Amino acid sequence: MSRRGRFWITAAAVLGVVVLVAAAVLPMPFLSRSPGPVFDILGETDGRPTLQISGARTYPTSGELDITTVAELGGTAGALTVGAALVGWFAPDTAVVPDEERRSEADREVDTAVFDASQTEALAAAATYLGRPVSGVPAVVQVTPGSPAEGVLQAGDRIRRVDGRRVSRAEEVGELISAEPAGTSFRLAIVRGGSASEVDVVSRQSQEVDRPVIGILVNDYYRSDFRVALNLDGIGGPSAGAMFAVGIVDKLTPGRLTGGRHIAGTGTITADGAVGEIGGIDKKMIAARDAGARLFLAPRGNCGEVAGAVPDGLVAVPVDSLDQAITAIQDWRGGEDLESCPADMQQDNND
Repeated sequence: MSRRGRFWITAAAVLGVVVLVAAAVLPMPFLSRSPGPVFDILGETDGRPTLQISGARTYPTSGELDITTVAELGGTAGALTVGAALVGWFAPDTAVVPDEERRSEADREVDTAVFDASQTEALAAAATYLGRPVSGVPAVVQVTPGSPAEGVLQAGDRIRRVDGRRVSRAEEVGELISAEPAGTSFRLAIVRGGSASEVDVVSRQSQEVDRPVIGILVNDYYRSDFRVALNLDGIGGPSAGAMFAVGIVDKLTPGRLTGGRHIAGTGTITADGAVGEIGGIDKKMIAARDAGARLFLAPRGNCGEVAGAVPDGLVAVPVDSLDQAITAIQDWRGGEDLESCPADMQQDNND
């Protein structure tokens, strides 16, 4: 072989190595989403019960009751390389989409706060279903960067009073602040990490909502005559709320709701037990099936995505409420016919 021939072969080999290295390390402005891990509410995580209840009598359970997740790579979840993107594009259960959200670490903190709030809404929904007492207190979910509340309040702060007036709902906090002109100083009585204190915040006019604000997002945190704790880390958002509520009901009532069988699901929950739609349900159904679940509880609002996308071996039933979710489990165990999402609701994947 001539010297020139050897040169071009060597150059091609070097170029190939460079391309492979680039594919392995160069990030892309895309996100990949695939079926994530599942967590058994009735089981253990890291050697401890996933769901712990104190302050009330609990009963033995059996079977598995899984919450489902979507695994995300890219953005703040870690760089998505060219190689990983190519693998995702050809994987049937993975979606690679433009990273248009550009989620920040602050967004992740909000997800965690919303996840915490969903636990208390699940507690309230379960308590209401069981006829137990429920009370609420407003709490900070997010502090807007650059707002008057930045550096004064933080996510998780419980708000007890605004200028001496007791508040019991999140809406009341906004109503009291917007009722006074921008530039008003408010004294808020809060509880942070179990310690009570008072802070002062001056409102300012918001151009977005056209009223005075202090720059916080507030949600209701609920309590009952029992307490719940979840041994789960690294999960955010509200989409596990419905399954939390089902698990709480199972542990607080005699008998074994699942009958020893494997059930999974997803959905948000409100304090009065309404189940709401979520994102990534196609990935979550695959994760549930792969983990061994046979029944999947899906929010009725997601029927357009569920119809025609249920993986083989899984039965998906739409529910609107905690009551419907529990009834669906009982009917499935009893061999009753279950409702399914209408086929004519199937979404066109080309849209």
